[in-house]
Amino acid sequence: MKRENRIAVAALCIAAGCLAWTLWPAAPASQPAVARPEPAVRTEPPRPPEPVALIAAELPPAPTAAGPAIDQSAPAVLSLSAARERGDERAPPLARSDEGREPASAAELADPARYRQYAERQQRKLYRAYVAAADRMLPQLDADIARARSEGRIDPAEIAQAEEKRRRIAAMQAEAAARLGEQTAVDNQEQLYR
Repeated sequence: MKRENRIAVAALCIAAGCLAWTLWPAAPASQPAVARPEPAVRTEPPRPPEPVALIAAELPPAPTAAGPAIDQSAPAVLSLSAARERGDERAPPLARSDEGREPASAAELADPARYRQYAERQQRKLYRAYVAAADRMLPQLDADIARARSEGRIDPAEIAQAEEKRRRIAAMQAEAAARLGEQTAVDNQEQLYR
């Protein structure tokens, strides 16, 4: 397109825009800027919704053989079916969260200070259990990572994921041990001031 034609088209567009602007209907001056709707007065009861059967009758029938047939021998289908039926073998076993948890006594429930001590005691148990579990799991995880590297059959991304998991478990173990140490020091100080 030549330059003259572009200028003519641009001028025509500007002129059309100006014409549309001037001809656009303006709001009447007598109406307020914000119109408030009048409350609707119902004289008849609301109609019940249409039955589902009527709506379903309007829908086209579902196709009987839609899409290509699913290959039941595909690895993804088999894996998904096995996980649905037997669970994922990589998932850790479920453990009850109330194992080893002692219920609060009536006296602890009645006294806020004693209940706080009960809650702190339960928290220390949790920290000790995590530190002990990490002590058992970290050497096993290290051995698994070393074996995966030596065999070379595991994808490096999965090995990196396991290393990150090991790093996070160790960091949480150190944090739990530090909190356990802090709570023990606070408990010792409370014992001194009693």
